[in-house]
Amino acid sequence: MAPAVRDEIEQGADFGHEYLTSAVEAFDEGLPVSDTPPETSGVKLRERLDPGETEALRGAVEHDGTVATDDLAARRLASELDVPVTGSIGHLVLGIKRDHIDSETADEWLETWRNERGYYAPVQSVTELLDE
Repeated sequence: MAPAVRDEIEQGADFGHEYLTSAVEAFDEGLPVSDTPPETSGVKLRERLDPGETEALRGAVEHDGTVATDDLAARRLASELDVPVTGSIGHLVLGIKRDHIDSETADEWLETWRNERGYYAPVQSVTELLDE
């Protein structure tokens, strides 16, 4: 995980977003936070993205990984760099597949994101993305 992303999550928890508390606790349990080099393949990411997305995308490129973001600019740049992308809905699907949450909870969270944050989702239910 990129340091700027960790900072954003901790700030959200401090601001009162209680659902982020488990993510902050995961940091304390050894979730790796790593630094990444300042540029990726000659692309100056900081000129195109905010610090969290910049660090996350650099880390994904450097470690041949997947970037997790809902930021449209970051998703487009990841596509240009041939970096796989997932987002919030992808994390919900993964949580279901790993038996951390059930599909009803995932759909409740998705609905909360829509109603309280104006989140756009290309599906009505997370279950539309689950393998049968």
